[in-house]
Amino acid sequence: MNVDAVIFDLDGTILDSIGIYYQIIETVFQHLGMPMPSENQLREATKSGEFEWDEVLPDRTRPEKDLLIKKAGVMVAEIYPAMFEKKVKLIPQAKETLEHISQKGIKMGLVTSTPRRNLVFKRHALVNAGIEDLLEVVVAADDVPRKKPAADPLLECGHRLGVRAEDSVYVGDSRTDVQAGIAAGMKTVAVLTGFDLKDALIRENPDAVIDSIASLKGILACRSRTGAAWKSIL
Repeated sequence: MNVDAVIFDLDGTILDSIGIYYQIIETVFQHLGMPMPSENQLREATKSGEFEWDEVLPDRTRPEKDLLIKKAGVMVAEIYPAMFEKKVKLIPQAKETLEHISQKGIKMGLVTSTPRRNLVFKRHALVNAGIEDLLEVVVAADDVPRKKPAADPLLECGHRLGVRAEDSVYVGDSRTDVQAGIAAGMKTVAVLTGFDLKDALIRENPDAVIDSIASLKGILACRSRTGAAWKSIL
């Protein structure tokens, strides 16, 4: 897989944060006095790239359900900052992987569905690991008109990096990541460290499915910034 740039998703790809999201959702359901949905229900509620409370809250008359969704949103806003600031960490070997790719002269960017105002609660994990500056471009959810699975944020990231879509690969943990990468005309790699299971990811037809980004260096090749020759980054 020959590329000039690797563009990463954040949650479940670089950050080991899926467990935190489960804890936030569980806390909300406890406060609402309702049983926690199954993992499969939670997984399906994220298939659009957003968490759809409408799909996991019990069916009631519309006004009652709207009130529950509003209460859930308020609780998430209260819980989210402290949860991430205290608990978020990198996927194992993420630091070493990004450093290795950078040393081989390949550009890197980040496209996330996290609004920019919430990135502050996550970025400290990247800063503490010394890898934030390796990500030359960061495109947040509110930086473009349409979020993933639309191609907009990936194309914007590629434009800022100065690379063509066909010479880039998007790496993410969800169906929407693969869909966005394909829509943008990029190569796609799905990782198994997030919400979606392997079968669901395979059905989206990514170019590769790997256990985690630690396996990236085994499948990528990059072009030297000082020349046109392709070289392996093994």
